Amino acid sequence: MNRAVTWLLVVSVGLLVGGLYWRVALFDRDEFEHSEYCRYVGDRWERIEAAAVWGVFLSGIAYLALDVRDGPSGIGGATLASGLVCAVALWVAIRWPTDASPRRQTALRTGLLVLASVSLAGFAWLETGTSPLDWIVRVAHVGAFSLWVGGAVWHNLVVLPAVRARPAAAGPVKSQARRFRRHLPAIIVLLVASGAYQTDRLVGLAPSALLGSWVGHLIAFKLLVLTVLSGLVAVNYRRAGAGDSGPQ
Repeated sequence: MNRAVTWLLVVSVGLLVGGLYWRVALFDRDEFEHSEYCRYVGDRWERIEAAAVWGVFLSGIAYLALDVRDGPSGIGGATLASGLVCAVALWVAIRWPTDASPRRQTALRTGLLVLASVSLAGFAWLETGTSPLDWIVRVAHVGAFSLWVGGAVWHNLVVLPAVRARPAAAGPVKSQARRFRRHLPAIIVLLVASGAYQTDRLVGLAPSALLGSWVGHLIAFKLLVLTVLSGLVAVNYRRAGAGDSGPQ
């Protein structure tokens, strides 16, 4: 039960942090001539964002109830709890219909990204709680995982479907998709290096230790998930390119 809740929290935080990074830092409204495309992207992202926010909140509450490792008043638990509550409050402000200006929405989503990152940092401390170095490595690992998962979801479920639905916007979208691909080498290096450090600290890097431990099985599962997500990005991107090269 605890492990399932932990994984749900990791995936939810990853989706929220990574997706918001791509939404705030990568998506440039000024590159598109027609506002219909921006509304299409915004509507798709808002549904994913709502699922991620409530997934983080519910799984975070369950995680704190089941598996607080530094005590209910510890710094990790307090950081995670405050980040969860504030993130939900800020998400409600984003959805509030009083002022839907792009500048306000971007500012609020930037704040939500910061709060989600604070929750991630609190979670990382609860997972380690041993030394600043272990915490930094854990933050780097979960952060890289977040950028990968969030970026893959953003492109598979928001950007690339929008290319097929709005062919006229394919040029600017593909230029932004290339920015995502340029991030991947650094993300992969950070993920592998931090993962190797943590694995060595837990069970060592000997093949026998990896094959016979739950840590090794977990690493294999993560590699499978990341391979599938990366494959979906590549397939969808090629399909979008093929559709754009065909007759209009």
